[in-house]
Amino acid sequence: LARGALGLRLPSALVLGWHKAFSRRPRSLATLARLALPLLLIVVAMSAWTTIDRFQTRPDQIGLAAALTVRADETLTDPDVRALLARNPQVDAVHPGVEVAALVPGQTGTIALRGLGTYEDPYPFSLAEGRPARGPDEAVAGQGLLDLLDVRVGDWVRITVGAQPQILHIVGRSIEPENGGRVISTSLDTLRENDPGLGPALYQLQLRPGADPQRVAAELTEAAHGDISVHAVPNPADGLSPLRGVVVGLIAVLALIGLIELLTAIGGTVREGERDLLALKAIGLTPRQITAVTVTATGCTALAAVLVAAALGVPLAHWLIDAQGRSSGIGAGIALGPSPGLLLLLGNPGDHGVDADRFDVTRLGKEHLAFGHGV
Repeated sequence: LARGALGLRLPSALVLGWHKAFSRRPRSLATLARLALPLLLIVVAMSAWTTIDRFQTRPDQIGLAAALTVRADETLTDPDVRALLARNPQVDAVHPGVEVAALVPGQTGTIALRGLGTYEDPYPFSLAEGRPARGPDEAVAGQGLLDLLDVRVGDWVRITVGAQPQILHIVGRSIEPENGGRVISTSLDTLRENDPGLGPALYQLQLRPGADPQRVAAELTEAAHGDISVHAVPNPADGLSPLRGVVVGLIAVLALIGLIELLTAIGGTVREGERDLLALKAIGLTPRQITAVTVTATGCTALAAVLVAAALGVPLAHWLIDAQGRSSGIGAGIALGPSPGLLLLLGNPGDHGVDADRFDVTRLGKEHLAFGHGV
């Protein structure tokens, strides 16, 4: 392959540098593995960071479409509450609902049964599998409930609310960060079919982009003269904020390890270049071209390590984060890999200051040997 590349009149320094990086397979693979391992762990850490950031910046994608929950006093009727909430310009949508504790066959503990939205205005559930619940008796369930009942999307389940049974068809798996994922959600109209007198007990509010939930909650409470209670929907990411510092520290340590491995690879390449120095001079390469061979060899090894780390690190990060999501009941589908910009930054840490005019590999004397052994 190297002979063919030289025959195509490609720059000899680039071809020889590439050949030097990958001609000695056992040593090249060992160097590649040492460089790729810390980079792979950095990709996993960056995926954890972007997933936490997704919880905070895009809560609608992880099952938190509503920012506020409103509960009204018995003195207010449903039309009165809707009119009060609609008057606030920061409220984008109002979804009436009810949440009750229910029993499932073979279990002594209760699960959460939610009726949110209507057929005409369905609640925007975040689905990781299946489709939204649009028709009668259709529902979406969290991973915790699917594991509890040992069912899958497409199965029918029987739920008991008080003494009244409710048979629902699970058509999708929703991302449920609350109640360990042991939640099954349908529309309020479906629950009204068994209990026509059932009215909304709460209202889930979607706010306009950029709206401050605390400020909107204060405005609604003031406008209702205390007849309603407004609470912010808890975000699981609020308890993960200290983890950001751990991720930053981990990335810094791994970057230092990767830098040490890179310097070791540079030192090894410089030492090996001494044996080829006379041969490269004999075929007419200039000192600048010989330096380019060394730099290209190191750069090819580092680039290959970055590609291997990105190719293996992103799937590994998704698997680890989704496995954690399944074990906690939230479910798979919450993982988010690092952006292409972060991956490019990982592969381009900046100019390391290699200047071919000053870094002359042809002067490999005791100074360079001492430098190689020191590294």
